[in-house]
Amino acid sequence: AMKLFDAAVAWASGIEPLPPKTSARIAWISFHPADGTPSTAAAGAGFTRAVDVAYTDQLRADGHDVTRILTSGTPDAALLNAFDLVIISRSVPSGDYQNPPETAAWNGITAPTLILGGYVLRNSRLGFTTGGTMVDTIGPVKLTVNNPTHPVFAGIPLDAAMTMLNPYADRVSHNGTVQQGISVNTDPLAGDGTVLATSGTAEDPTVGGTVIAEWAAGATLANPAGDTLGGRRLVLLTGSREMGITAEAAGIYDLSEDGAKLFRNAVHYMAGTVPGMARPALSFARTATGLSITFTGTLQSADVVTGAWVDVPGGTSPFAAVSDQSGRFYRARQ
Repeated sequence: AMKLFDAAVAWASGIEPLPPKTSARIAWISFHPADGTPSTAAAGAGFTRAVDVAYTDQLRADGHDVTRILTSGTPDAALLNAFDLVIISRSVPSGDYQNPPETAAWNGITAPTLILGGYVLRNSRLGFTTGGTMVDTIGPVKLTVNNPTHPVFAGIPLDAAMTMLNPYADRVSHNGTVQQGISVNTDPLAGDGTVLATSGTAEDPTVGGTVIAEWAAGATLANPAGDTLGGRRLVLLTGSREMGITAEAAGIYDLSEDGAKLFRNAVHYMAGTVPGMARPALSFARTATGLSITFTGTLQSADVVTGAWVDVPGGTSPFAAVSDQSGRFYRARQ
């Protein structure tokens, strides 16, 4: 009798190591309760979906499980710490991240956390910077990278000065009104934060300001309470500042192609996942002489399920396996 196994059988049997984790459970903190439900004020400004929905669309397209959670000054630590990653959208009110009980709660989260907005970082709020200076980008910007070997910058082309060859982000419009750019705090970092990339467009007023940075768990921050971080933090500034509309319309997606890649890299880095690969496909149909095996990848066979596995000679899809032998096992490998 002929038997057919794909790679998942070997993984489930413990014969081979499990594949790396490619997706994460992500808590997305925002004004907006669902992808298709903007806040009341944002709906009044003409939004029919969440202002920041393009980010959660991208995360879901990448295979992540995203749960939207309404921003609050009293976050549920037990709930958030159960996620692989917490992301604080640009589309949140600074007031939820300002008073000592609020800052202690947010900074005490032990789950890895990615922060997209600059206003919540100021020394009067969460305390990631030593001051409160905020400057907005005025056009397309590129980033200058301090450590090109960092996983966040994988696959990003840089010039000799370690500046991106392609834009990171640009200003966006809503209903014909150009919104403000990315809000960048140009003050030094607190808590021994590590600057990973700065605004690198010479003619932009944010040049030299930190756009991507990270902090270790246990760092002491510069807010009035001197909070201590409960877990790792990464800041990656992205999302528009509102112009002529409600503040709940801040955080419109503004990333270029390479900016989107940086965002994806940042999510994988913080969540401990890797970009997904297409799984090999394997199916069969009985024929008069045996089986017709349709597959992607490389077809392999073995006399027993524990191997040794060898590539099937002439193994192009569909492959005709003739039932003129004792039991044999087949699998597809990427």
